[in-house]
Amino acid sequence: MADLSPAKKSKAAVSKKPRATPAPRWRACSRCGHTRPCAPDGMPNGWSYGWDGKRAEYLCVDCSRASIRSIEGRLTAEYWE
Repeated sequence: MADLSPAKKSKAAVSKKPRATPAPRWRACSRCGHTRPCAPDGMPNGWSYGWDGKRAEYLCVDCSRASIRSIEGRLTAEYWE
């Protein structure tokens, strides 16, 4: 029978609590590279977040606006009626 006294426990037997990773203090726009400080929730005010299946995409206010206008420009005329 193995001796499991506190002095002989292996490091693997001691469980450690996982650390929560803090939100970054700065975000960079995925398209233009513009950087802004983050709000307490982890996103700069007015920025948008998207997931393309491979990576997270953060867009600054200007790139978000350009993306939305691009999508609107591709909509058919019937959509606007």
